[in-house]
Amino acid sequence: MKKFILTFFAALLAVMVGSVLSMFVFFGAIGAMLSFTNQSETVAVSSNTVLRIMLDRPVQERGGDMQLNMGLNSLSIGSNIGLNDLLKGVKQAAVDPKIQLIYMNLSDLYIGIGHAEELRNALLQFKESGKPIIAYADNFSQKAYYLASVADKIYLNPYGSLNLKGLGAELTFYKKLLEKLDVNMQIFRHGKYKSAIEPYTAEEMSSENREQILSFTGSIWQHWLNGIAAARQIDAAQIQQLADNYDLSLAASPTVALSHNLIDGLLYKDQLLQELVKLTGAEDEQSLTMVEVDKYAKTVSPKSIAKERVAVVYADGAIGAGKYESNITDWHFANVLRKLRYDEQVKAVVFRVNSPGGQVQASEIIARELTLLNDVKPVVVSMSNYAASGGYWISAPARTIVANPTTLTGSIGVFGVVPDYSKGMRNYLGLTHDVAKTAQAADFPTANRPMTTLESKKFQSMIDTIYTQFVTKVAHSRNMGVQAVDDIAQGRVWTGLQAVQNGLVDELGGLDRAIEIAAEYAELTDYRITELPEQKDPMTQLMSLIKGSGVQANNKLMQTYKQLEKQTEQWLHTQVLARMPYEVDFE
Repeated sequence: MKKFILTFFAALLAVMVGSVLSMFVFFGAIGAMLSFTNQSETVAVSSNTVLRIMLDRPVQERGGDMQLNMGLNSLSIGSNIGLNDLLKGVKQAAVDPKIQLIYMNLSDLYIGIGHAEELRNALLQFKESGKPIIAYADNFSQKAYYLASVADKIYLNPYGSLNLKGLGAELTFYKKLLEKLDVNMQIFRHGKYKSAIEPYTAEEMSSENREQILSFTGSIWQHWLNGIAAARQIDAAQIQQLADNYDLSLAASPTVALSHNLIDGLLYKDQLLQELVKLTGAEDEQSLTMVEVDKYAKTVSPKSIAKERVAVVYADGAIGAGKYESNITDWHFANVLRKLRYDEQVKAVVFRVNSPGGQVQASEIIARELTLLNDVKPVVVSMSNYAASGGYWISAPARTIVANPTTLTGSIGVFGVVPDYSKGMRNYLGLTHDVAKTAQAADFPTANRPMTTLESKKFQSMIDTIYTQFVTKVAHSRNMGVQAVDDIAQGRVWTGLQAVQNGLVDELGGLDRAIEIAAEYAELTDYRITELPEQKDPMTQLMSLIKGSGVQANNKLMQTYKQLEKQTEQWLHTQVLARMPYEVDFE
């Protein structure tokens, strides 16, 4: 009876707490939805307006997706910044007489290296209008400064820093930890550069992994140096020397950057605003009119009402199986591509890929649909921050592949991880396992015992076969010899610049260039852009966020969680993956 009463009151308390939390979420969600609706209202643009670019929220492939942030004392809702909106806004501002200049505050920056490249190119085109660009930051990260270098004037907080110190990659290795836990990670791979397994088997980088990291970071660094040197009219070798001497690091005075013409002045925020007042002819700071670029982009009307269309399909995230609409799932994207094949109004397709890869079978299912689509109408791939491993697998069938110079691609290789927890479970938890089976392979693969010699050979044979299939598919799609592809494959990561040289990519450029090529293939002069997959209305998105796993903590916490999630995914599951060994970004 006592146990029943305790159980009853525990259940009652759970119901009461759940009800209070539900009310909190419900009323908070209604208020958040109303707040989001107000934020989404069309803005009015008056004369002498400043277009402000602040990248203090994550930049996604396209805007419109809602993000719900819930804490104990607050609930807020908003939308991500879309690269499509950034490009559209900057392009329209060049010809809009009401926009007088662009002001970028880059103190906080949440944008990928490929996205930054495309935005920078759009800003360079904007400058052809004769309108000025002003850049400011309390502190400039390397990526922020590369983006800011296109500006006519660059200003830094007098107590700030300009970090231009070179690129580096630091990896964490788990071998000793796994040994302490008596966990045996049974590793299988094909490709000497496929280094995703190294953290489990080594305590430092292999020579091959160090080689490829130095290669692609060196390519990006030199590209950034050349771009900065051209924009600021400084010798790239001089910037390299300053970086080597720690003169452009946290330890350096901002006056060093000023004396070497890397910035144009040291200003506090109020002084910067006064500079904008002068440039716009406003009476004072209070009368200075600014509009955010993502909101301004919503005022841009479609340039054509033509029936013929170019479809842009955004494939953003890891590749996996299922019907889910987040990330790149095989069932969902196969359906999107299949419908496009039969849509007579869509004359060409741009497949926008931003993915480090994922599951092999899911990649092949999507690639198959892309192949069938390309047989009917032209498909052009536009590579974003990443299009590597499985991301390259789904890109290969296109007629033309366009990438940014800093896109990370290639990584043509396969690996599999089969963890064996039996020893650690026995020694630390006292758990053992036994099995009764009707055939030797009945419990293969399993994490409850080590593999036999025969099982290891069979698993490695599967990895080798998939690698051969991968290389052969790339060779066929790219009109290359199998040996030629194998020479540049082996799991090696390349930048877009390097991939153009080795034949994995056809041309350097962004999304706009890919759309132009697709329209040229279809012989279109007047067409509309259709963006897919279709986005849900705000209310449906809101309910999905509340119901599912879309409720997020702050950005930093979520980034850490996602990294741990990807790592434990490999620890806990037996999978065959065509995936980059890590995701790379630079500050």
